[in-house]
Amino acid sequence: MDSMAVQEFSRTLFNMRPDIALSLVQTIFLSYTRHILSHVTVPCHIIQSMKDLAVPVVVSEYLHQNLGGESIVEVVPTGGHLPQLRSPDILIPVLLNHIRYSIADLE
Repeated sequence: MDSMAVQEFSRTLFNMRPDIALSLVQTIFLSYTRHILSHVTVPCHIIQSMKDLAVPVVVSEYLHQNLGGESIVEVVPTGGHLPQLRSPDILIPVLLNHIRYSIADLE
């Protein structure tokens, strides 16, 4: 939590106007898109934090099982919903691996 990125994200989050924050939360939590997952046919690399209180690991497994194309799930050993801010040292190698190789190479 000491990184500048996390501090800046927190600052902007807490400075958000309440009406905009409410609209954003409603959009996130009231959007129901499960019925269109089967239409997503591009290969997907799903990267999931091991301890994400907002989105548990079962959600990434659900996506993996219900997407219309090939997918792979990689659970990274970090916590939080924004691993790119909290643990970039863990996430960057995972992202580079996914950029370099196709899903078929990772399975």
